[in-house]
Amino acid sequence: MPVPTVFAGLLCALAREGARALVVGGLARRLHGEQAEARDHCLWYDADEDNAARVYRALSRIGAPLDGVAVADLAEVDYEYRYGEGDDEICLLGGLDGTTFADAWEARLETHWHDVPLCVISRATLRATELAARP
Repeated sequence: MPVPTVFAGLLCALAREGARALVVGGLARRLHGEQAEARDHCLWYDADEDNAARVYRALSRIGAPLDGVAVADLAEVDYEYRYGEGDDEICLLGGLDGTTFADAWEARLETHWHDVPLCVISRATLRATELAARP
């Protein structure tokens, strides 16, 4: 599978800005060694104001479309930002149900993906958010 260069670029930009973000979704499941049909590239970022500003700067660094998007938007836990298409689509989430970002951050897995450093939601926290999202 080719490396989604837009996603890798965002991960590098987030690291340069010191932004706290966790890989979630299908990629997180695959990084935990599980089968996942979803090929999404989703990140859950800490929506506090300082970190939201770091995320905004990282998005700006990679040339993501930010017309109509403000740091204040990213600081909302219900905010969802998507851009790109197909395999290069990226989703950034300000919040998930089932846990707090602070708790998820403490339990994170630090690893590399295609030589890019990243933090992944823990398997237990991923399960908690999946269960909380069920109707």
